[in-house]
Amino acid sequence: MIQDKYKLEKIYKGSYEELQKELSVITLENVKSYRSYRKRWDDFYSMWLRFGPDAARTILIPYIWDGRLPSPKEVKGVRSSKV
Repeated sequence: MIQDKYKLEKIYKGSYEELQKELSVITLENVKSYRSYRKRWDDFYSMWLRFGPDAARTILIPYIWDGRLPSPKEVKGVRSSKV
């Protein structure tokens, strides 16, 4: 059943804008180094190829927002100079 409204409990400690900025480091080239995002890799790739990078990153927001996935800053073992 598809709901008209979704209630996401906020677990992420920052603002929406901060999360968008954090997600800007994720690209097609490095998404697989974020092992905890494994279940979302296919979604990320298909959204990137069909609608572009912003759409691909946007689909990760609800999962990070409510704590189902860690934010890019919280992922261990991945180095990025942008964050």
